[in-house]
Amino acid sequence: MTAQSLKDRVVMPLKAAQPKRRRADRYIKPFQSQPKPEGYVFGRPTLYRPEYCEMVIQRMSEGFSLTAFAGFIGVSKHAIYEWIAAHADFGNAVARARAARVAALETKLLRSRKGAETTAAIFALRNADPEEWRDVKHQEHQHLHQIRQLTDAELNAIAAQGPTPALIEAKPVKAVEAVTEVTSDHALNIDPNVEQI
Repeated sequence: MTAQSLKDRVVMPLKAAQPKRRRADRYIKPFQSQPKPEGYVFGRPTLYRPEYCEMVIQRMSEGFSLTAFAGFIGVSKHAIYEWIAAHADFGNAVARARAARVAALETKLLRSRKGAETTAAIFALRNADPEEWRDVKHQEHQHLHQIRQLTDAELNAIAAQGPTPALIEAKPVKAVEAVTEVTSDHALNIDPNVEQI
């Protein structure tokens, strides 16, 4: 008899005789959490603080952007936009802060002299308030006639009044009869019967 078989004969009956031990709180019932108290907020706590309303107005009135404000307080700009949507007071403060930022940038523009500072201020204003600071080109078109009412003869008469458009004519390429080019050592003769590129 081997040592392994002897061990199997002695240990196996001992294991069978002992009942399985289970902890009373495990595997008897499915997971069940304790009820949360009233007013409990689930998830990660927000980093929003009511004092950020005044801080955003103060920072943006210095000319800083909303993203720069997010950097100052150590959050992402996405968190700022979530706070705008979730907290009406913060959304109102950001709207006032944007106006204060435009005022600060306009003041900077008025105080700047010619050069890079002026260009930078205009660039910042175009990004801060594109509705007021975009390049607007107005073109007025006056039409005396409606095209549906004109006959072909009338359309041709109107077209004749305007400047004559320049015509571009394509002329056929003539075959090169003979080209002689003189170089420093010898003359190059090109056969007129061979098409040249």
